[in-house]
Order: sequence, then structure tokens, then C-alpha cells
Amino acid sequence: MALWLDCRRTPPEAVARSRAEAAQTVRDLLLPDVQGAPADSLTANGTVVAGPVHGPAALRRLMRGLLSQAAIAPAPGPEDRPVAVAVEYSVPAVDALVNAGLDRIGGCEAKAMRFRAGVAGAHLLYDMLRRDLSSPAWARAVARGIPAPYLLWSTTPGAGPDRGAEYAEQCLFPGTAVALSPDALRTFVERGALAGPTTPDLVEARRVVGILDWFGIRLDTLVGTQAPTPR
Repeated sequence: MALWLDCRRTPPEAVARSRAEAAQTVRDLLLPDVQGAPADSLTANGTVVAGPVHGPAALRRLMRGLLSQAAIAPAPGPEDRPVAVAVEYSVPAVDALVNAGLDRIGGCEAKAMRFRAGVAGAHLLYDMLRRDLSSPAWARAVARGIPAPYLLWSTTPGAGPDRGAEYAEQCLFPGTAVALSPDALRTFVERGALAGPTTPDLVEARRVVGILDWFGIRLDTLVGTQAPTPR
């Protein structure tokens, strides 16, 4: 699991200071948003960030696109640096979309399900991606030197430092990355979370999905604003 610093909404003049403060903690940096920048987002280390996806259906589509590209891409040479792809899943964005639907429904039962969907979806997507990458098609692509995509849990916008740190603690899965704002990263470090779940809690995640289905809210087809598959 890797920690990233999310500076996409940090003033450009404050990025260098934030990065210096977190230099010993973070592995990569999400750069400040630049108006007119291409849809494909690059990190400071050259990773392509695809998405964000908001549910299993969107992840399936994106993974099919990435696999198609991997099948026709030439195998990296010995001097090439393969470009890694991180698939972003915004935990607070999913919570916001679902919370809005629950608020329209109203009632104590609906209110009790607020802020549960984002983490439940993260656990489902982690299990789904692991199964996708174990397929023969992805095994062939990886054998040719194509890096396997991995999940990036982002916690902005919409989550303050405390909730951002809580999201990170609940998504500390091996082989994934968690992107935190400078303030949330400080809170996360102060909380001293050294370990998180090593496997997804699929029983709880499916329970949440079942209850939301009862309310007419389907995580599988949840749609938000998302970028196209990187080319």
C-alpha cells in the first residue's frame, strides 16, 4: 500500500512546501489542476491516472479498454520505462452521490445508510480487480511486460482531514494507493494507523449493497463525472 499526496486542489505556491513536509511519507504526487490540461492525468512520477470510476460497471468498462490496449501495445524494450496506470476511485464522491439519493428518500432508515457506500464500493472493487488480474488475458499482458493497473483511493474533494484519514484506514489494501490532501495526510500520520484490512469485508459490503438496492440505489451502475480511458 502506498500513500500519495493529493495536491490537485492545493494552490501552486503551496505544493512545494506540502511535498517537502511529506517527503519521507508519500510515494507519489497528484499535481495541481491546470485549466486546459489533457484528460489523461499524470502524477509527478509519470503514472497515468484513469477514471475516476464510481462502481463496478465503470471499472469493468475501463478494464476492458485497458486490456484491449495492452493486447496491441508492443512489449516494452529493455530501455523502456513501462507506464503504470492507477485507476482512481473517489470514496467521498461515491458517498456524496449515494447520500444525495438517500436524502431525497428521507426517513431514519435511509439516514442510517449515509457514508457507507464509498467504503463498501472500495471493498467490492478491490476484490473485482484482483479477480480480473488473475485472468489468462491479463496474465499474458503482464508476462509481456505490461504493468498491471492498480486502484487509487482518492479522498478529495468532499472529505475533511478526519474523514479523509478514516477513508484511508478502511482502504489500506495491499497493492493499492491512497491519495490524501496535505491536511488529511497530517491527520492520518498523527492517528498512527500502521495497519488496515488485508482482505476486503465482502460480507459487509454486500449487505450495504443489498440495503441500498432496497432503496432503489444501485452501486453497480452509479454514474459520476469521469474521464475517458487513457490512450
